[in-house]
Amino acid sequence: MVASIAMGTAAVAASGLLVSMLLYFARSCLPVDSNSIVEEINRVLPQTQCAQCGYPGCRPYAEAIAGGEAINRCPPGGEQTIIVLADLLGREPAPLDPECGENKGEIKAVIREDECIGCTLCIQACPVDAIVGAAQKMHTIIESECTGCELCLPPCPVDCIDLVSVEAQSELAPLPAPTATECIRCGFCETACPRDLAPQDLYWYREDDNALSGLDLDRCIECRRCDRVCPSELPLTDHFKHAKHRMREREDEAARAAYAQHRYETREARIASDKARVRQRPSRAEKSALLDLIKSDMQ
Repeated sequence: MVASIAMGTAAVAASGLLVSMLLYFARSCLPVDSNSIVEEINRVLPQTQCAQCGYPGCRPYAEAIAGGEAINRCPPGGEQTIIVLADLLGREPAPLDPECGENKGEIKAVIREDECIGCTLCIQACPVDAIVGAAQKMHTIIESECTGCELCLPPCPVDCIDLVSVEAQSELAPLPAPTATECIRCGFCETACPRDLAPQDLYWYREDDNALSGLDLDRCIECRRCDRVCPSELPLTDHFKHAKHRMREREDEAARAAYAQHRYETREARIASDKARVRQRPSRAEKSALLDLIKSDMQ
């Protein structure tokens, strides 16, 4: 009886080992979906379409990274983008390549409108159609659409475009100085929370946005009951406010990047359509032959 049980256990263990080996072999041999990798990389990039990386846009750079290109060639993304890409691709992060430029923070282009001569060269250069105007008429830049790519600067013949730094504005008061004591995991805050959250876990994972999303931080109503019962006198609610603010900023940044990407792709599609329409037009020789045919029919 004991021998039968032992043999059965060994058979199950052997089967499990065989399945594990087969799964490992299949995972290593099956081709990786390169398109999905490119899409993931492209979502990480800031979508400024500035070409400072040496490629004509963010997606071409994403394709190059998937093919082995360095991940440190995006000045607008800076160190944060390099770290995220390194984590995504399993590579070592590297300092920003100085040959590509420097990270200038969030910037916007502004036209000194009284000096604009209406040449339309900046309109043609803008990769996201953020400049409006007409020939020999004043141009202006739609601030909310501008990605700060700087591509409008070189073609301007009168140098009437400036780059303006956008200062980050926060309505939050700074966090209080760290206390001498830390969370002792007493659970008093969890008992006091009216939304049945786990404030001690929210505090421990306050810098981890993915963990905070799983812990329903957005359901916190900032009532400060957890502060009042904390024996360590930790400013829990202040930490939660800052974490929620940080997460909202990142969500807004991702939404802006996705919108910029949409405008860039729409512009590229329009340009391709215009070129195709031009190619379909009859040549001068074809027009001349058509006129001759019409004239001969009229005679």
